[in-house]
Amino acid sequence: MWTEFFRPRTLDEVVGQQEIVGRLKQLGTQADFPHMLFSGPPGVGKTTSAEAVINEIFTLAQRAANVKRLNASDDRGINVVREDIKNFARVLPSGGAKFKLIILDEADQMTSEAQHALRRTMETYNEITRFILICNYSSKIISPIQSRCAIFRFKGLQKKEVMSRLQFIATKKKLIVDEKGLEALYESSEGDMRQAINALQAASSLTTEVTDKVVYQVQGYVKPAELSEIIHNCIGSKPNFNAARKKVVNLMEAYGLSGQDLVKHFNGQLSTIPEKDLPGSLRYEALAMLSDVDYRLASGCNPLVQFDAFLAKLIALSQS
Repeated sequence: MWTEFFRPRTLDEVVGQQEIVGRLKQLGTQADFPHMLFSGPPGVGKTTSAEAVINEIFTLAQRAANVKRLNASDDRGINVVREDIKNFARVLPSGGAKFKLIILDEADQMTSEAQHALRRTMETYNEITRFILICNYSSKIISPIQSRCAIFRFKGLQKKEVMSRLQFIATKKKLIVDEKGLEALYESSEGDMRQAINALQAASSLTTEVTDKVVYQVQGYVKPAELSEIIHNCIGSKPNFNAARKKVVNLMEAYGLSGQDLVKHFNGQLSTIPEKDLPGSLRYEALAMLSDVDYRLASGCNPLVQFDAFLAKLIALSQS
């Protein structure tokens, strides 16, 4: 996997999180190393930073006995805390390590009961074991745990940061990726570096010259122009419901998109339509209607029926 092969090994190599890297470096030199909570969107360097911290603090010989990695989404119940985590945390560090370290990925997937048990374990074995908790949403972590951690909020990566890293990988793999291809990788991954690298690897299996067309193909990502055409079929001076509906059906079939996927794509595209074509009030109504579609799809309603209604309402609003 390219995501692992090209994963930064040191804090200096972490992309786009300079402020956090500086704080981690400073804390790594202190004797009183704290528990940490890394929160932020997927693919912005949380797990990579945790791995880099391990490389900074522990020698290669120390890691096997003193570092434990767990994914809380796989084992999120109280038993894994009482047995697996507690049994590891209670044993003294070895090989000259100052403390042991537990990396708990997707910690926000743990049950409330498991989190309260974890809080007690963190408190009891604080002298010999530290924790790095990784999550997408810090709000799902109970307050007693948050208060025991130094909190690091990872920001989304900038477009130029993601594209630069992708170009670096492409050069190493002897791929030719044009500017539109890089932009398509960024847009289709929504700034998620891990997903963008996976998409680049998938594209490389088809060709050594990666274009936006190839990226859209492997990502199952709808081209913005196709979405724009559907919207303009509804808001133009001569609306065409049948043409818009046909294109929606074609998109779902050609890209294998679910209803929720299409909602996400439309939501992004509605924000980019020029004001002269989609005035503020109509844009707000369209977004609200799209929210209703998303809710009904989550309730199990038929996707095509919901998009038929969305397109019809959008035409009616634009003509009123």
